[in-house]
Amino acid sequence: MRAPGDYSQGQAPATGKRANSAGHFRRFQGYDYSRGAAMFITIVVEPRRPLFGAIRNAKLAKTPLGESVERRLREIGEFPGIRLFNSVVMTDHVHLQLHLRAGLAEPLTTLGRAIGRFKSLCAKDYHEICGEPGSLWQQGYHDWICQSEEMLAAVNRYIDYNPLKYELRWNQPAFFAIREPLAAWRLSTDEFWRGIGAVELLDGAMPMVALRISRKLSARQIDEAKRRIAAKIGEFVFIGGWISPGEKAIRDLLLGDPCGKIVQILPSAMPHDYKVGSMWLEAIRDRRAAIIARGNSEVEFSRSACLDLNAAAAGISQGQARDSQGQALATGQTGAKR
Repeated sequence: MRAPGDYSQGQAPATGKRANSAGHFRRFQGYDYSRGAAMFITIVVEPRRPLFGAIRNAKLAKTPLGESVERRLREIGEFPGIRLFNSVVMTDHVHLQLHLRAGLAEPLTTLGRAIGRFKSLCAKDYHEICGEPGSLWQQGYHDWICQSEEMLAAVNRYIDYNPLKYELRWNQPAFFAIREPLAAWRLSTDEFWRGIGAVELLDGAMPMVALRISRKLSARQIDEAKRRIAAKIGEFVFIGGWISPGEKAIRDLLLGDPCGKIVQILPSAMPHDYKVGSMWLEAIRDRRAAIIARGNSEVEFSRSACLDLNAAAAGISQGQARDSQGQALATGQTGAKR
């Protein structure tokens, strides 16, 4: 299983091989599960049948079987040695984030029994509610060990926003449609641009600020920057690469505020199968966030590429609007210094 879409913002999951009794690889070799583990687990219907309901308005309208599966999920947290922190039932699969307690004598056996009991009870409900024979689930389950606080936060965002992501991708695909070539008065006509989301922010009259924050800033200085930016939310559109810790903190502030307007420039080209990270979903749905990229070539990320990205953000923010007679309109943009 691949990691959730916004793991690129955090630490990658463990890459150790995973072994099962058949000689194939399933659990992570080399990890001491007796230490305890925060885990992201996905269990999938076999075949991918939408037995649990349908996504409507970013929520799962559950079937009776879906209601039963949700109840069985909560019961996993009652299994000795297991604590359930988060979960979601989707149309044909479930996600859960749980903690395997430290100090268990046979931690993987405990985990396997908990998941096996859940799958068995759901299968029993499936036979009774739907009156159909056969298997409900695919064999086994997919799991990641969450090795950092950042990865754990990404997993929980992925779980929380999974119904919204489905809604935007399948029910309202225009939200994720890549606009190309992207034309806006702020963008140079000499370059090829693609964009997703509220690309109209680039054409609006609201002043734009190119934000750059040095990675050398202390936590106290970043907090002070957040306070200054918070006072300006709703007055400006903020644009940047959102790469340094301080920039990421401001990015999260803007995405989390219902009045925050934000544009991200990707450091490299936007592929046609580009997937938007979970943290961006609500802001894109609310038409207050856009993600853009230029060119068709992959760019190796480096300091020079970062400086070039910052220069592009500054150039876009300092563009001048034109009225219907072609007269320049003062916009008053300023670039925040590092």
